[in-house]
Amino acid sequence: MVKRGRKQSSQAQPEEEQRTAKQIKQDVKPGGSGGDSSLFSSLPISELTHKAIREIFEYQRMSPVQHETVAPLLKGHDLLAKAKTGTGKTLAFLIPTIEKLCSAGRPHPLAIRAVVLSPSRELAMQIADEAEKLLTFHKLNVVVLVGGVKITRDYKSLEKPADIVVATPGRLQDHLQNTPGFRERLSSVETLVLDEGDQLLDQGFRAEIDRIIQQLPKNRQSLCFSATVPDSLGAVLSVALRPDFKTINCVGEEDTDTHARIDQAYAIVDMSQHTLGLYSIIKKEMSENPTDYKVICFLPTARQTQFFAEALNFAGVKALEIHSRKSQSNRTRVSDEFRAASCGVLLSSDVSARGVDYPDVSMVIQLGCPSTREQYVHRLGRTGRAGKNGKGLLMLGPWEAGFQRQDLKDLPLDEATSTVHAAILEFGDETSMARSVSRVNEDTRTQTYQAWLGYYNSSLRRWKWNKDKLVAMGNQMSSEVLLLDEPPALLAKTVGKMGLTGVAGLKVERGGGGGEDHQGRCGRGGEGAGKGEAVARAEAVVRKRRWQG
Repeated sequence: MVKRGRKQSSQAQPEEEQRTAKQIKQDVKPGGSGGDSSLFSSLPISELTHKAIREIFEYQRMSPVQHETVAPLLKGHDLLAKAKTGTGKTLAFLIPTIEKLCSAGRPHPLAIRAVVLSPSRELAMQIADEAEKLLTFHKLNVVVLVGGVKITRDYKSLEKPADIVVATPGRLQDHLQNTPGFRERLSSVETLVLDEGDQLLDQGFRAEIDRIIQQLPKNRQSLCFSATVPDSLGAVLSVALRPDFKTINCVGEEDTDTHARIDQAYAIVDMSQHTLGLYSIIKKEMSENPTDYKVICFLPTARQTQFFAEALNFAGVKALEIHSRKSQSNRTRVSDEFRAASCGVLLSSDVSARGVDYPDVSMVIQLGCPSTREQYVHRLGRTGRAGKNGKGLLMLGPWEAGFQRQDLKDLPLDEATSTVHAAILEFGDETSMARSVSRVNEDTRTQTYQAWLGYYNSSLRRWKWNKDKLVAMGNQMSSEVLLLDEPPALLAKTVGKMGLTGVAGLKVERGGGGGEDHQGRCGRGGEGAGKGEAVARAEAVVRKRRWQG
């Protein structure tokens, strides 16, 4: 969980909220709030909640999102709020939710009275942490139900009252189906919150959300906070919210504020230079901001995240990694460590792209093409938060250049290919990086190859590739990025699932030891060459591919 601390809490609030007591006093006229409705003190909420806001969060002034949404929510309206992360929206829905629960007692000791659905485990735990702080002086309980942890731990948590349940839809649906008495406990729900509504659907939770809504009482307050409102979300909201729900747009033109604060750039970088380019750009950022660099790099898959993190660590850059292949306890620890750090490097799959708030991120790097424009924007939004400036670099392979030209053509991206080249010349050492890559466990490199094929296989039409081209590009990646002697052998079952059976150049493992490609040549299976051989080959690759500055 997030470490407690008043200074840290203040950092999470937008910049306009982080004002000195003297400045706040100057805004307040004699006689209480002085009519300033943007002050938390002006809200008609319980003194215990006011006390938590004053003493635990040390906030005085509401963010624009809070100012626009808290009042109608306190009046009991259903609400759709278009709001981005990093704007204080968590408190915006927690304050009215808690006030509603405080106004009436529990109908029975184990009643679940509010449900908050989150698209990710990390965001769910962040929401729960905020709720616990806000409930410091109240006698209400928060329970977190997310995947990635043993369900027996949930059972223990559910033995006590669960006034507020913060959950991922999959785990909540699991309890609905399999936990005795859980369905009955939901019959007392007074408030439903869909946080990051668009991302809930992007993550494929539509069916679970529909089933969960069917189990909740119709006489409830429902609200949804979402950065965008696609048609698919509108269909869900027509069921989740009452017909007279209010809509508040706290974003306006979605990208305007972010674009004003973030310097965006893109670079087209040859595949053979991706690892060295990433290393060099990070080293450049560390050199320019030695006391406060904080970099997040997003990768398309969990395995690529693991591979690049390990390669960077072997190259001397301490890189944290967070992705779905890690246990929930590990992800929580890493998230907390990066959040609390003044300097750091975090490599992440899209598990951190939405909702999770890391303060003071100075730069976001995206290596590889995002799946959508929206994903690009939300990843970018990890920097330039709380009114601060930031930088974003999108590093694409030559075959991905169309994404920048077409999907991002209206965004203010500067070309930075020469900047990456210059950083490689200044900070890079191809031989040293090749040795670092060769030290990455070969199983990791094999799994990275498989994941790369899977990711690009899902969007062949986008790249105008056929299956043969996919495998050829994957094999090039195996050689130039992973520095493997030959493409790894994949299980026949895996190849079949990807629809690649019979594709030339793909090596298929049919039994225990070796593999056979579709040209009939024998492969070496899972072990491969020794580390010394791999280093020698890596150095040979370097000699062959000397950077052409």
